[in-house]
Amino acid sequence: MRLNRRLLVGGSVLALLSGTAACGMQSIEPKIQLRDALRAFGDQSSGAVRLSVPSSEDDVRAFIEAVDDTSGDADVPDDVLRTLLSTSVVHGYDSGEDDEDPADDAVRTVVEIGDLTAVEVRAIGETVYTRADVDGLLDEFPDLAADVDSFRAELDGVDGAPSSVPEALLAPARALLDGGWVSVDGEVLLAQLEELGGTPSAGQEAQLQSDLQELAGKALQDAVVGVERTGEDDDLGDQLTVRLNLRKGYETVRDGLPAIVPDDVEDEAVLAELPPADEVPDKDVEVSVWVQDGELTRAELDAAQFLDDPAGHLVLRLDALEAQPVTAPSDAVAVDVATLLENGLASFVPGADVPLDAHTIATWVDMDLAGLAAEQGTEPSVALLPELLPYYEGMTPDLLITAVGPRIEVTTAGETACLTPSPDGMAEDVLDGPC
Repeated sequence: MRLNRRLLVGGSVLALLSGTAACGMQSIEPKIQLRDALRAFGDQSSGAVRLSVPSSEDDVRAFIEAVDDTSGDADVPDDVLRTLLSTSVVHGYDSGEDDEDPADDAVRTVVEIGDLTAVEVRAIGETVYTRADVDGLLDEFPDLAADVDSFRAELDGVDGAPSSVPEALLAPARALLDGGWVSVDGEVLLAQLEELGGTPSAGQEAQLQSDLQELAGKALQDAVVGVERTGEDDDLGDQLTVRLNLRKGYETVRDGLPAIVPDDVEDEAVLAELPPADEVPDKDVEVSVWVQDGELTRAELDAAQFLDDPAGHLVLRLDALEAQPVTAPSDAVAVDVATLLENGLASFVPGADVPLDAHTIATWVDMDLAGLAAEQGTEPSVALLPELLPYYEGMTPDLLITAVGPRIEVTTAGETACLTPSPDGMAEDVLDGPC
């Protein structure tokens, strides 16, 4: 499982802007300044960034209303919006001593809600570690308390009955609830998923990732139409405004994507899923980048620019941080991957025990059909059902999924639902009862 050591902004964007210095003599200096800063950022063997949304509540509400004027303020309660705006994600990476050897690669991702370190994930070599501050999350989201209390009770058994959680998962489940570390052997997990046909091989995944990064870099390079120095900040350095043309960047993606998709997908099928270039607005958007002493310090993009009638602001911010060591926790409790996959996440994660009735499973089948159809460049239909059935094996003891003409019938626990595959996987036509 090769880890992605380079963030896209460092790997792709730097390759993109490196050729823009020839676009005009009067702006050549800021273009070179930007190019060199991105190159330095991309060449780092370790680093970190924080992703956040610094917009005000009023600006975000105005943006939401402009996106959908039927949404109304009531759809986003004040406390939910405040939580979202106080949330940030810190992502760090370290490629180790050998840049070409994935065995010593490491990444760290932390979700912060205000001062709360809510969730942390580390991946070192082939092992993934995670922990969550469950008590802190309950303070932020008290509605989760009932699910967590119920799960705690299930670990010890209810009314003298044995726990419904498999013995092999009890220790990591308790550790997770107590805010401790748990670990998953990524190599074993990928091997199990590959046996089910659910994931490409590590080599295929790495090649696809590399090809996508290269294409993204070329798209950004083709999209750049100008770079200007527009300000200065004592802490952040020079502010550079980069103008990108949406249609130019999209044309590059549309032309290049068919060449890098899996071999079993036809080029025509890929293009059929993408709108023609002339349907993408021929407009410029701006990205602000700050550079100090030759180093990238911040980048910002206001998503309101993408609206036909811009209103409010939804600013996406990336701050460059000092690199921190990514180490393996010494007290992590290992998760038995085979048992986890056999029993599903509902046996391990509090609140994941969604009732598995026929109607719910039918909606999942519809989503999976749409996803599989998109991968194969075809329309969702019962013809794809045989490829999905192995993933539903054993989901419930008496589950039966069968094709009935152009529809799909799902039966479990004495209930039946009838699904007509939808084009988008949104389960618009799932009826209770037989087909």
